[in-house]
Amino acid sequence: MFEGMLASGLMSLTTRQPGMIVGPIASLLGVIYNAVFNFIYGIIQSNSLGIAIIVFTILVKSVLVPLVYKQQKATFQMQKLQPEMAKIRKKYEKKKDPESQQKMALEMQKLQKDNNISMFGGCLPLLVQLPILYALFYIFQQAYLYIDVVGQNYEAITNVIMSMPTQLRLDLLTDAIMNHKMTVDVASNSEVLLLVNELTKTEWSTLVSAAGDFASQLTPLLEQKASIETFLGISLVNSPGLSFPGILVPICAGLTTYLSTYILTKESAAQQSAAMGEEDPAATAMQSMKMMNYMMPIVMGVMCINMPAGLGIYWTVSNLIQVVQTMVLHKHFKNRAEREAQ
Repeated sequence: MFEGMLASGLMSLTTRQPGMIVGPIASLLGVIYNAVFNFIYGIIQSNSLGIAIIVFTILVKSVLVPLVYKQQKATFQMQKLQPEMAKIRKKYEKKKDPESQQKMALEMQKLQKDNNISMFGGCLPLLVQLPILYALFYIFQQAYLYIDVVGQNYEAITNVIMSMPTQLRLDLLTDAIMNHKMTVDVASNSEVLLLVNELTKTEWSTLVSAAGDFASQLTPLLEQKASIETFLGISLVNSPGLSFPGILVPICAGLTTYLSTYILTKESAAQQSAAMGEEDPAATAMQSMKMMNYMMPIVMGVMCINMPAGLGIYWTVSNLIQVVQTMVLHKHFKNRAEREAQ
């Protein structure tokens, strides 16, 4: 009687919803990622989730190539304009009144407009990638909702748990519910499914060891789960935390973020420094940008500690592709400028 009241009296747990803007993006990307995963899974089942993330990242970055091209073009054009912009700043360097500063800003804008440079050209790829990143957070955090094979595996695990006697189910799940600070009705199939999505490898080992005769049914399903979701020894659906090898994910995310921003800003900083004086306001802005180049890797690394490891893998691979794209496009625009100068 008491066990039944406890099982049915707990508050229901609701899934995290991506929202009205990110939701449709998550649904669309989920369909695409599911197709990529099914293709990979048909070839190799082990590490399939991680391999699918890498292939999916390449596809996303390929689609964004026109935007990246536009960003790099705008950056390179801005570099070429630095001498002209420095002349305008020098013209108004001793005029600090609001009217003169407004005139300087208008001349800067006209110079950019005359050279077909958009102020937002460099920001557009980032603005496009932000909702994609948010959407992928939900996809990797709740992979069973977007990936058919994972969903079927989770449902099979849930069905085994639900077939257990109520008291055994309570005994097995109570500690995990408390560890994750969740409220779960263990008599509800859907809410137990939510819990299945949260449990770590260590928690599953503890649960199976106490499952008695049901262990033989759970073991092959959990082996399939681990085979799909584990990549290089790291569970991609759980947060990596600070333990090895999971800690490698935030470390790699931070390092590749630094590498990407360093490559992206290196040439720009060199050319702008040559065109600026120490008192130039743009020089101060450039110093602030350098500080951001150090802060962003730290922020991304810390964020990836508590996010699904799959998102960290996506971000790392995305950064590496960005580095290659930046180097190739910079060489392309540099060679084109040299040909035009001849």
